[in-house]
Amino acid sequence: MIETPLVSVCCLTYNHAPYIKRCLDGFLTQKTDFLIEILIHDDASTDGTDRIIKEYTERYPDIIFPLFEEENQFSKGYRGKMDIEFNYSRARGKYIAYCEGDDYWTDPLKLQRQVDFMESHPEYSVCFHRCQYLYEKTGKVEEDGCGKLFAEGQEGVDVTIDMFFKDWITQPLTILFRRESFSPQWQKKYKYYRDTHEIYHLLKVGKGYIFSFVGGVYRIHSGGVASILSPIEYSKVYLPIDGELYRKIHEAATKRIYCETLQHSVVVFSKEHKLKSLYYAIVEFAINGKFKTFGKNLRRIIKEK
Repeated sequence: MIETPLVSVCCLTYNHAPYIKRCLDGFLTQKTDFLIEILIHDDASTDGTDRIIKEYTERYPDIIFPLFEEENQFSKGYRGKMDIEFNYSRARGKYIAYCEGDDYWTDPLKLQRQVDFMESHPEYSVCFHRCQYLYEKTGKVEEDGCGKLFAEGQEGVDVTIDMFFKDWITQPLTILFRRESFSPQWQKKYKYYRDTHEIYHLLKVGKGYIFSFVGGVYRIHSGGVASILSPIEYSKVYLPIDGELYRKIHEAATKRIYCETLQHSVVVFSKEHKLKSLYYAIVEFAINGKFKTFGKNLRRIIKEK
């Protein structure tokens, strides 16, 4: 009889040859009293990432289940929906954990801690933990800034939608959620579906929790899809994402994050693209209705040379 894994670990990777071993080792060193499966989607890597995955698969054929693309799917418009299409659809576990191929887990008890909590708290749909940020170019390591959420010695705190949108408190490599809480139909509501949307909907169907322990590392490097963006690139990427989320979901949290992105865009475009900057200032005012903010934005646009 083939036993069903309790956790499906989902990993997307593309040209992560320098990093994928560390990622896979983080999965394989997990100490659990349950079975896991590792579902990897390699998006037609050209740097040998696929060879490394195949080597690991040969060593762990009962745990690692790769899917290799011949053509890059990201470039075909699957961005934000790739895990749903290529990994979640194959998952057999009661829970899904996620980590991209350039990030990695550092706590061998990460999954056990998260699953123990979820098993004893059925009202929760999703949980997270803290992580560190590694700047690949300099080797600098930073804390995630979530320490302020916890009192001394506190194991964890509940995560609300408002808290989540006020400050992106974690990264996807920390997430574990109930597969039954997730719906593949969510993505069909959006053109720009991302992690933000997924976590929002998970927090709507159940409670969320973040542990105070640090369980992984998020790499920031030039090859990362979203690791390094210039201020203008950030605006171009997140304006349509945050704008669509606000238009679909009229809540205080989605309004705030969209206004913050608009405000960021007013600043970064005010010097060289004044008409764009003015447009974003007008949109921000139309949503927020704050004359004081609008006045400051106009002064900034006029003042910048």
